[in-house]
Amino acid sequence: MGGALAQSVEGQCFSTADWQRARLEMWHADKLVRSGQPTANQWAAVQRGLDELLISPAVKRRAGIELRKHAADADEDAAVSMVGRYRQILKSV
Repeated sequence: MGGALAQSVEGQCFSTADWQRARLEMWHADKLVRSGQPTANQWAAVQRGLDELLISPAVKRRAGIELRKHAADADEDAAVSMVGRYRQILKSV
């Protein structure tokens, strides 16, 4: 689950504190699952904890939590450039 979270859109906006919280939430969920028979209340607590990791960026800004900037992606830049050149070629025809 941690790997999926790291690749998610939400994971791109996580602060260091968010990653520590996610690590603890995953540890707790793993411990609960390994116990064999988690109760509905225990599982609901895990779900609430995971839901709280998905706080919107606006709430984080109001709380004063700095969001990480999206790093430039060389592949994305190349694709945008190729599409731009393709459009120019089509306009000339």
